[in-house]
Amino acid sequence: MKTFRHGLPSGVEVALAGGGADPDALSAAERARATAFGSADRRLRFALGREALRRLAAGRLGCAPPDVPLVVGPDGAPRLDLSRLDLPHDGVPPAPPAFVSIAHAGRGGAAVGAAALADRPVGVDVEAVAPRHPALWRRMLRDDELGALDALGGPTDEAQTLLWSMKEAVLKGQRTGLRAGARSVRLTLDRPAPAAASGAARAWAEASGPWRLRYGRVGGLWLVVAWAEGGAAPPA
Repeated sequence: MKTFRHGLPSGVEVALAGGGADPDALSAAERARATAFGSADRRLRFALGREALRRLAAGRLGCAPPDVPLVVGPDGAPRLDLSRLDLPHDGVPPAPPAFVSIAHAGRGGAAVGAAALADRPVGVDVEAVAPRHPALWRRMLRDDELGALDALGGPTDEAQTLLWSMKEAVLKGQRTGLRAGARSVRLTLDRPAPAAASGAARAWAEASGPWRLRYGRVGGLWLVVAWAEGGAAPPA
């Protein structure tokens, strides 16, 4: 598992897991859930995402990966239930991280799982650069975002995949997913360049306000993490 902290604020961490998954890092309920998936790729992606988050959180919470109190929230997204955490009685531990996000992509040996752990609302997304409909940008971009598309070199597969992933990271961070619609998030890139392998951006989401983002290429994937600016929680 590879962790990423460069360019991220204190309190925000990201991990990427690939290769074979370790079932011993999962909870018994997650192992049972994984076996119910009909596709081997889907089982692997699920396990890699959960393993990445559990290993990342275990280091911060001081427990074994299977003991991380990870549950599924009412919105269907993962969350930490800190009421289940067995905190030590001798002294007050540092405030644990309260926000998590999981993403996965790829097939077979190229499958990966990504996880984000933070002390503020956070979303992570990972997308394989692949052929996209040439007019995908028309469905996801607002008129005031077309400059970002031009700055990235126009509606190439590379640019459209990145912009889609950036929007999805914000929507996952506010825990609405695509139910809120891609155009409910307005992106502004910081010093964009068509051939850049990494960069930063800002976003404004109608449901949750300002966000910051970092993005980078990892092999044939775009990895994006978004965190709420100022740490403000999105509306429930």
